Amino acid sequence: MFKQAFRERRCLLPANGFYEWRGSVRKRPFWLTPAEGSTLYFAAIWEAYPVEGHTYLSVAVVTQSAMSQRRPLILDEEGQRAWLDPDCPLITLQAMLAAPQMQLRERPLANLVNDPKLNAPECLTPL
Repeated sequence: MFKQAFRERRCLLPANGFYEWRGSVRKRPFWLTPAEGSTLYFAAIWEAYPVEGHTYLSVAVVTQSAMSQRRPLILDEEGQRAWLDPDCPLITLQAMLAAPQMQLRERPLANLVNDPKLNAPECLTPL
């Protein structure tokens, strides 16, 4: 489904962190971030969909396994250059999908982030 986009329409999504939920009975949110002041760059692919005279752009974050869930593929500077290089060999791109990920700082959060009506800085309230 994403074969053509993987080969031809790769992009980066900058972020300062992301949420991850853990637990079996009651899921607890965690906020994962890089070193202070750093930016994460997620590997992503994009697609353009023409519909009735409009073109809609869509993007999907590329993920890899992390424990029992999926985690965004985070690229360092070298990985970013390779990911954006249209001539990067397919074998190199595939190897990136299995590469070990950088260590991130993990901070447990209060359950405020679990309320879909709340989209505010309070979502990052520590536990």
